[in-house]
Amino acid sequence: MEDMADAIADRAVRSVFLYTREAHPGENYRHHTSMEVKRANARTFREQYKLRRPILLDDLAGTAHRAYGMLPNMTWIVGRGGQILYKAAWTGPADIRDALEQSLRDLGRRIPDQLTPFYAERLAWRENDPDQFRAGLERTGPQAVSDFYDSQKRMREIESERRKQRAAAADD
Repeated sequence: MEDMADAIADRAVRSVFLYTREAHPGENYRHHTSMEVKRANARTFREQYKLRRPILLDDLAGTAHRAYGMLPNMTWIVGRGGQILYKAAWTGPADIRDALEQSLRDLGRRIPDQLTPFYAERLAWRENDPDQFRAGLERTGPQAVSDFYDSQKRMREIESERRKQRAAAADD
């Protein structure tokens, strides 16, 4: 993301990182109890992930996070006047770059070519590095690791139970 932000820095767009909350709090990085704690965690995050983009801090109540849907790892491209040009969860840089380039290209063509906006949803795929994800969990502390993997186990159990219920209902 940092390389893409650098590549578009001379265009009429800016890339920022909105720091909302600790997604997986643990012993090392707990839920934010003050803006000072949140600011310190954001600085550490910037250093660990080598972010060069500006980081905007949400307030402790999560006002911005709530306004933008509360989903994790969201990416938004917002045009002038607040028009949403792109919105996705768990995105990858290639998809974001494609959406940004298309948005910039289409915005320049919309009046001369009489383009009309439309809404679309699609499923896209991104690379996933489980070792890197686990390392991120481990940085926050052992509790974050166990909480996450316990919740994954519970989700699999719930889905298994739902499949059994659907199968039983289909047999009736």
